Amino acid sequence: MSDFVETTELFGEAENLFGMFTAPAGARPGDMGCLVLNTGVNHRIGPHRINVKTARRLAGAGIPTLRFDLAGIGDSSAARSRLDFRAQAVEDMKAALDHLESRYGLRRFLVFGICSGAENAMAVAMADPRVVGVLTFDGPMYLTRGVRLERKLRRMAAFPVNPAVRAGHLWWRDLTQWLVHRDGATGRRVLERLHLARSSGGPSADEGAIFDGGDTAPVVSAAEYERRLLSLVDRGVAVSLMYSATYNARDRSHGMLSQLRGSPVFDRLQYRFWPDVDHTATTLTMQARLLDAVADWARGVARGGPGARPSAVGSGISTLARGPDREPRAPATA
Repeated sequence: MSDFVETTELFGEAENLFGMFTAPAGARPGDMGCLVLNTGVNHRIGPHRINVKTARRLAGAGIPTLRFDLAGIGDSSAARSRLDFRAQAVEDMKAALDHLESRYGLRRFLVFGICSGAENAMAVAMADPRVVGVLTFDGPMYLTRGVRLERKLRRMAAFPVNPAVRAGHLWWRDLTQWLVHRDGATGRRVLERLHLARSSGGPSADEGAIFDGGDTAPVVSAAEYERRLLSLVDRGVAVSLMYSATYNARDRSHGMLSQLRGSPVFDRLQYRFWPDVDHTATTLTMQARLLDAVADWARGVARGGPGARPSAVGSGISTLARGPDREPRAPATA
């Protein structure tokens, strides 16, 4: 027998937003729920069904969860307003909170997002005081030039031995498929990429060379991001920032936010880096670690209140709150 039940939900001013509500089976939930957000234009199931698995895992831990599509994505129709993408996303997420509060009596909320979902999670947390916890995976990065160079060298060294580093590169997948299966269409893609790289002189480090993470510029400056993080923790919001090996082979001294080194914010939130998990948690082992971490974090916030800083015990990953000059320990072997 499943430890969760699922129902479809239509909500929003024009009932244009569609989602799936996953609730604990046979138990009356408390007043805390969770939103699980779209990753890019992937619809609500998430990459490798990670949103589905997250929602069901949280429901099994007693936390009802809504995974839904923002307007214009998946099964949600486009919004009628003329708001820009971020503003519309915030309105959609607030509509989701309103719906969960009015229909299910939930009043406090966690928000989990990967990549673009991480930026949306931060945005709704800033806009709505009902959000008491934010968990982001591969959200904005603020790298110094030194860290960018170190990152490139480490990724080059790790590429032959670390599948999490290789997994993020389409050219590598195409090349291995071509060599193994001799697929003509794949071979043409490989040759087209080589031709493009030669004709353009290759991408710069800041534009995302093959041994860089290919990250784009964050939507706000490092100073503004620090201000937002501090405002959230000042409000008592539990914040956890997680990063994968897709963007670096190794993390040293909060390297993904190296422009913020020395900030007091690192003493007040959770920072984690996984050297053996990629951007979309491709393998079942990676997914298991991510799901363990999300569930442990959510239970910690639910037990300790909005200002709780949960531990990473059992998640197999390194965590924050080490001094700025100390390197996180390697994760436990799975």
